[in-house]
Amino acid sequence: MSDLVAPETHGLGAKLLWADHGLSPYWGVVSVHEPDHDADLDPFEAIGETWDVVASNHWEGQIAPPEDAEGIDGGLYEYSYTVEAEDAVGDKDVVLQFRPAFPNAENVHSGEPMQGIPDDLPRGIRVQIMSTNVTATEALRVLLAFAEHVGLNPDYFADDPHEWSQVYQYERYVRLARPVSEDHIVGSGGIIDRLADFASDQSGRGEYKWDNEEIVGHYLSVASDADTWGMLLPDEDQHGKALKNYHPANPRGDTSGSDPLAHPKVEISLSNEYDPDGSVSWSDLGDLQAELDESMLNVLSWAGVPLGPDAGVWVAEDPYFDVDALDRNIEIASNPLPDLREQTEKHVESELIRTEMSDAQEEVFTVLADGGQQHYETVAEEAGVGTSTVYRLVDKLPSLIESDGGLLDFADDVTRRHVQGIVDQVRETADWARESIRQVAQEHDILSADDGPLQEWMDRHGIRLVSEHPELEFELDRSVSDVKIRQILRAGLDAAEASGLLTERFESALISWTDLDGESHPGRRIVVGGDVLGRGAFRTLG
Repeated sequence: MSDLVAPETHGLGAKLLWADHGLSPYWGVVSVHEPDHDADLDPFEAIGETWDVVASNHWEGQIAPPEDAEGIDGGLYEYSYTVEAEDAVGDKDVVLQFRPAFPNAENVHSGEPMQGIPDDLPRGIRVQIMSTNVTATEALRVLLAFAEHVGLNPDYFADDPHEWSQVYQYERYVRLARPVSEDHIVGSGGIIDRLADFASDQSGRGEYKWDNEEIVGHYLSVASDADTWGMLLPDEDQHGKALKNYHPANPRGDTSGSDPLAHPKVEISLSNEYDPDGSVSWSDLGDLQAELDESMLNVLSWAGVPLGPDAGVWVAEDPYFDVDALDRNIEIASNPLPDLREQTEKHVESELIRTEMSDAQEEVFTVLADGGQQHYETVAEEAGVGTSTVYRLVDKLPSLIESDGGLLDFADDVTRRHVQGIVDQVRETADWARESIRQVAQEHDILSADDGPLQEWMDRHGIRLVSEHPELEFELDRSVSDVKIRQILRAGLDAAEASGLLTERFESALISWTDLDGESHPGRRIVVGGDVLGRGAFRTLG
């Protein structure tokens, strides 16, 4: 057992195949089905619950009978039953739909091969299962009990489903106290908002939906593709997934009572739209469940939600959420979002540092930074250069600038925003002739480094960099004497030179500190007239 709360299964959708008995199971369903089964069938027992057959339907399908079937006109019939558990909530149910399976199936009307059905599909029965608040194992046990209840041989479904069986819907959830959800999950700056902001900066696909009309967090969902999830949790292969926080259609207003529906579900699911396959093999369902649980618990941890089953943040009144401990260990990683953004910014800086750009190419770069996605001919015209100059720049910076059908754009929003900041700083601090994009990028790299002479100087003396442009601005976090501040700044000049920072940039930087008498000295230029803080600075400052 772990010290983490165990999510529960909410929704399951699977298309299963049994092929050990040929078409006999399907003909068995045809034989036992009665149109009024939902009215005439008694309840039956399965998985410790009593189940009612609440709906039974049949319809003529599109599949023509196989060649060896005689006396059948039209398409083969398909059958559907809905069974519901007799509990106080009434939200535990299983839908079972039965269809034939055989190779080379044809459309009864056109005679063309049936789309979506393999030509080499073995003879058997296809069972589509759609369940709510039932585990996958429990759903199979309900199927076996139902088959026996209606007079169908349960041995048809006793073995594992065929290897072609697929799961296309799988949802795992926890129910979280509304105040915790509103503080950590939803709203501006909540983890769903932050995930959406991160995902939208990437080159993949995703979707962000929200509905705060009646209450905050009525419905929030972020879906991302497998590559984006792989950036967040890189140690394991990832599927495209959707994470959401939601209340019932008619949200409750009072959270003081015992109504679990006053509090939202936080749910994660396989995303049909943003996963490359949109489904997983039935035999891989255990791995998918582990991935969903790991992803959701990590995201909750990044949001600041405590994960223990006894943490006091879970809604135990939900009859389908047991608030038990997870029966396996899951690694909880530190929040990767700040580091991933910093990595992108570092990559921008390193690419600009290594790239020599002509004045014309810097002008092209500026036009792109100002205008976002543009056609290469428009960029060339606004920059006053030929199109060959534009594409030479694209060739120099392939990881920063993308070209698609003649449209040029930066690789993602983080790259674009960071480039815009660098270009803006060039405009504010110097003319093109004095300072280039490359130089400013190099300065960013020096100032944001975790080590190096300049950072060591700042750490040693308790100095913070509070602004990078138009001038560098530093603050000293402790009181020092007049002599000491000069000594510190002279050491800073040496550290800046050793770091590769332009001497002029450090000399023109501003420093704020407090002296031993408690007097503040805000925004003093480091070097004035060739002297640290200027000749006679302290006589004039008092």
